[in-house]
Amino acid sequence: MTNANPLIPGDIYRSGAVAHQDLATFAWLEFISAVSPNANGLRGVPGGSFAASGSGASNGPLVWETYQHRTELLPCNAVSSPTGPTTSPIAPQPWGAPPKYVTTASSTQLCSTITLPGGGPLPFNNLDEANQIGQNTLFYPTTPGKPQPNTDAQVLFEAKVNQYESNYVNQNYASFIPKFGPFHLSPGITLPNTTVEVKAAWRPVSSIPSNQRYRYHIANVLTYAGTDAAPVPKVVPYALIALHIIHKTPNYPSFIFATFEQVDDFTNQTTGQPTGVYYVPAYGAVAYTTPPTTTFPPSGQTVQNPNIGFNTAAPKAMPYGVQGGVALPLGNTLGFPGAKPVSGGRVAIPVTSPVPTVPEVATVNGQALTAMKGIPGFNQNFKWQYYKLTGVQAVPTNDETTRDFYLANIVVESSQPGIQLFRGFPPIAPNPKTKVPTLTNIRNQVNVIDYHTGASTLAPTLTSSGGCQGCHGIAQTQNGFDFSFLFFGVNGGGFTPETAGLPTPQVAAVRLANKKYFQK
Repeated sequence: MTNANPLIPGDIYRSGAVAHQDLATFAWLEFISAVSPNANGLRGVPGGSFAASGSGASNGPLVWETYQHRTELLPCNAVSSPTGPTTSPIAPQPWGAPPKYVTTASSTQLCSTITLPGGGPLPFNNLDEANQIGQNTLFYPTTPGKPQPNTDAQVLFEAKVNQYESNYVNQNYASFIPKFGPFHLSPGITLPNTTVEVKAAWRPVSSIPSNQRYRYHIANVLTYAGTDAAPVPKVVPYALIALHIIHKTPNYPSFIFATFEQVDDFTNQTTGQPTGVYYVPAYGAVAYTTPPTTTFPPSGQTVQNPNIGFNTAAPKAMPYGVQGGVALPLGNTLGFPGAKPVSGGRVAIPVTSPVPTVPEVATVNGQALTAMKGIPGFNQNFKWQYYKLTGVQAVPTNDETTRDFYLANIVVESSQPGIQLFRGFPPIAPNPKTKVPTLTNIRNQVNVIDYHTGASTLAPTLTSSGGCQGCHGIAQTQNGFDFSFLFFGVNGGGFTPETAGLPTPQVAAVRLANKKYFQK
């Protein structure tokens, strides 16, 4: 924590059963490197210690904040034609250059370069995602228990990559030509070892009491007002409330997934009161299926789905440490526990925290806090003491009772079963009979191909995984993207910035279609 140049760890052993406590330690070492000060004039390079950024001795951007934003990695490159916009491959923005965001305008599907109304440099943090992968819009209420999404504080998101992934895209972008039915690359891509992607969640500083703001990392970020068709960029202060780190290593080609939360996300530790954080889903109902087979579009291969003993009429998840399991919601979202109708015929649903932190992760969190307390000058203003590891995944499995199988972050994966108690595949589409947008969780779908074969087998392992790894596995098995959803921006298609505010059902549907995440 006092190392002036803390590099991200390269790998961790995989002989036998890797100890979960060791994986948690690996995750903390990643976090220590990621949130250290960035070196002046460079990007993605530590230039100071975790101790310096935590104490406020360094006020510049953090290492991960200077990673390349998805819009820099895969810029828009479209031109007008008689038959509509035509896109073509284009290289990433040069690594090390100041941020430049060339986005896709939703109204024309042509390109637009983001500039501030008054001019000036753009911040590294570009919060261009206003929902959880098209499924939910998340809010912190002014008054807990009384959701008012038109005025409550909204959580915004961003995704970034390190230089290894940027270099790979720069070398190969011209070959990333998508095929359709659904959107995929064939053959699929294979990202290099040492690839790191991060996803961050932020809330407005104005939504946090002034006497509690010392507990957060705060940065000036880029957000968007107006409409998706005509976004208006502005720079405002936001507070970091979550950080996902996914990391491909030689021993873990299916990535190591770690997620960190600010400790007040769900229950305010200062007051002891629940925050009342809630989400408004883009769908109106939830259903479940367990089909016998899955086909991978990139390869055309059809495989058997596992028998997971799941009852689609009485759905239940069985996470580690929860006696008797957790009943999953079924049917109309207005019937979900705590659901309340809000404006525009929408439904607000309180976020729950059904899976406790596993003991090994809690132990390492305690060790990290003890180490922080040993830093010279440590006091209550040392901000990183108010962040914790929620959990870590590494080895794909079908066994939902294993530690952190349902890895999820309260403010990044908030809904059940869409992304919090998730496994399989959760496409959203109108119900053929009711026409209600329905999230149908294909609960047993194979979603991960693990190519770590070891010494005893030559065949990859196929699993219907859960949590972050299972979700990102969909990008691998359904789209050929090697656990990264960012490649929906290939071939000059880029990304459209999403404006803050509760979207209408029509806008929510357009955003989901633009993301292409969970479509058959």
